[in-house]
Amino acid sequence: LKMSSILVRCASNDGASPSDARYIPLPTFAEVGNGVVEKIKAAGLGHYAHVTGQYYDHDSTLTRNLVMKVNDSKDSDEFEPQVIMDAALSNSEMKILTNILVDSAECRYVSSGEIDCVGSDDWKYGYLLSPNFVLFSPDGLILRQDNQNRELLYLHSRPCNPVGHKVWMKDIENVYVNLSPRPWTTQTLGFRTLSDKVTLIEHDRPLDVSEEDLDKVEPTHDELGELMLHTEWIVKTAAQLVFAATSNRFKNAKIPLYVPRVLQAEVNPWVELRNSLWENQLADKLERSRSGYIP
Repeated sequence: LKMSSILVRCASNDGASPSDARYIPLPTFAEVGNGVVEKIKAAGLGHYAHVTGQYYDHDSTLTRNLVMKVNDSKDSDEFEPQVIMDAALSNSEMKILTNILVDSAECRYVSSGEIDCVGSDDWKYGYLLSPNFVLFSPDGLILRQDNQNRELLYLHSRPCNPVGHKVWMKDIENVYVNLSPRPWTTQTLGFRTLSDKVTLIEHDRPLDVSEEDLDKVEPTHDELGELMLHTEWIVKTAAQLVFAATSNRFKNAKIPLYVPRVLQAEVNPWVELRNSLWENQLADKLERSRSGYIP
């Protein structure tokens, strides 16, 4: 990603007080918002994206937000995003930012998406939902849905595939999320076709779990909660890929999504809570779409 024009608002000063030499005063949201407007004007007309980390509907936690110019037109298949803003915002500030983007004459189209961080942590992967499904990392594209033919996927820059390798939606047999054995350090997202198994993401994300919990035969309640939190993005991404491949406009047969039992509600009670939160977020997105925001 092009990182040349970024506004950063830190979420924490590591416990430093205003009298401490380490203290860095945070810019106000008004300053951040005004900076975004100026950066968008400088970047010019085009397709923009507002991407957030995992968040919940309260103002007590700041969430990482990215504003990117994706390309000059939503009909373009190019993906060379320029990061306009990288900021930690409260939930109410996120909604104001949405209005700023919608009201900007330069933002001809605004996509939404999510990155794989909780709160304001660092991120490794992200996705966009519209006008086509896109999976990316700070290094560039991983997968994109073709703008002209929505039943076609392109795989980019993966070790197992040549750049721009084509995959037809109709050839996808299933989408899966895998975990390494407990303590479930490695997460994998991929799909199987009639003739191949394609790994899109495989990365390590250790859980913040005590040795005492790991010594127990069965996972503890806290351990299952940490696992749900650390796998939320990758499960959601897998579901979005399934949705893209089975949308009514494609008239494809249903594509199953496979996840480990420890990520299913009957085994992990935190998953049921997460699912209810997702339903609330969906309702929030529908409300924003009625106000002119394009989800």
